[in-house]
Amino acid sequence: MTALDVVRAYQDAWTKRDFTTAAGYLAEDFVHVAPNARYDTVDGFLAMLTAFGGRIGSGWRPVAEFGDESSALIMYELFTKSGAPLPLTVDHFVVRDGKLVSETLVFDTASFAAALTR
Repeated sequence: MTALDVVRAYQDAWTKRDFTTAAGYLAEDFVHVAPNARYDTVDGFLAMLTAFGGRIGSGWRPVAEFGDESSALIMYELFTKSGAPLPLTVDHFVVRDGKLVSETLVFDTASFAAALTR
């Protein structure tokens, strides 16, 4: 599996609320960095991801994807529970031995929060 294959499988899992499968893609030393938070433990990150997953609709739509053997960069849309698209999100992942080691997430926090309340 390429890094992009791992990222796609992870995205498919968590956006369908299959957090057990999603967790299987995370390395023990996984680190998540976002504009509004940082998680240095898998358990802390999964707690946040599970809560967030409950606030959005199911699935995701890739807009652009690039990757090599050890990293992937994706731009994508998530959806509200009513199916409306949320503002675009960009994610950079580092992959080692088929597991996600780090995720750096970039999005407009204000427009994303506003879209979730509509």
